[in-house]
Amino acid sequence: MRSEAAAWIAGYAEQASAPAELARLAAMTDHEIVAEVPEYAEGGDLDRDLHTSTAAHWRAFLAAVTREDFRVRPPDEAFDLARTIARRGLGLTVLLKTYRVAQRAVWSYVTETVQEGITDGDLRSAVLVRFWDRVSRWIDGSVEELVAAYAEERELWRRGALAQRADAVHAILHGDDVDLDAMGELLGHPLRQHHTAFVLWAADGSDVVRALEGSMSALGAALGCTHPLNIASGARGAWCWAATPTTPAPEALASVTLRPGIRAAVGSPAPGLAGFRSSHREALAAQSVALAGEGDAPVTWYADVELACLAGGIGGMAALRVLVARELGGLAAPDEATARLRRTVHRYLATGGSADLAGKELSLHRNTVRYRIQQAEQLLGHSVHERRVYLELALHCLEVYGAKALEG
Repeated sequence: MRSEAAAWIAGYAEQASAPAELARLAAMTDHEIVAEVPEYAEGGDLDRDLHTSTAAHWRAFLAAVTREDFRVRPPDEAFDLARTIARRGLGLTVLLKTYRVAQRAVWSYVTETVQEGITDGDLRSAVLVRFWDRVSRWIDGSVEELVAAYAEERELWRRGALAQRADAVHAILHGDDVDLDAMGELLGHPLRQHHTAFVLWAADGSDVVRALEGSMSALGAALGCTHPLNIASGARGAWCWAATPTTPAPEALASVTLRPGIRAAVGSPAPGLAGFRSSHREALAAQSVALAGEGDAPVTWYADVELACLAGGIGGMAALRVLVARELGGLAAPDEATARLRRTVHRYLATGGSADLAGKELSLHRNTVRYRIQQAEQLLGHSVHERRVYLELALHCLEVYGAKALEG
């Protein structure tokens, strides 16, 4: 029965090692982990490192499970994930829970697969015993080695200047009160200037660090920033900010060439601490769209995918408030007179720019509608037909959310 169990497992391992099935197994395991370990849902590169690690674990385990001299050898990608967790300042519990959830998910899947695939009770029991023994040894052995790697990386991270810089950046992003000048001196980054944030990641490649550094330098240089601030976001990614005295021109990055294998997402430039945070938030949102979409453009600008981000719920109320404030300007004032102008503009645009139809809906003379449109355009600084889609969306959001859609 032992040889029959080994033969069944060998056949299963060969079938499961096919690229499509391997991808399905990794996605299944990732889904369970992300559902129970909330840190992976925070964005950035942590979830990507998780997926790379999970796929590599399955590949290595399926290659080892058929051998009589079964040995636990965690893949390099698993060590990358452990080090990423340490560098992000996350506790050891994140790593341990990751593997506890993975073990439960794998065992549940294996049990179901064996029960469906084997009708003979004795063979089924033999396969489950052999599988369970090797899954348990693989998980336990991996955790033992990865905890050591985490602890080593965490200690190095705590001692180094990189830790101070990362802690300072995360404090800003979390909204902590900071001394602008003192923090700027610590980071070597002028926080009172305008900030353009970048999120960079590498799909593959052996010299990832050098490729990321070269790409960040190229992006910063295009904006006139010779030393952009950056911190690692994972084994294959980085967060970066370029500071400039004024808002850089949109076309400044048009001719930038990134290193091979590197992609970047760019937030809108904005001033001060609020701009540091908002531009980064937008860059993360743009990255989400870039990763979810079918394109493979090296650079994704938030300004180009803003509507897709908002439609997909990426960025939340913070992104919505930025849109409302930027598009409406003085037309977002809370007084009743301005509210009347907003309602008039909203109906005017909804009726295809017809003063007659808008007037009928609002019980106003068409000349009154035209006058209010002129007043609104003075507050906007441009025609209501300019950036019409954005203007209508901003008006709709303010109508639906009320004061909650306003910054402050």
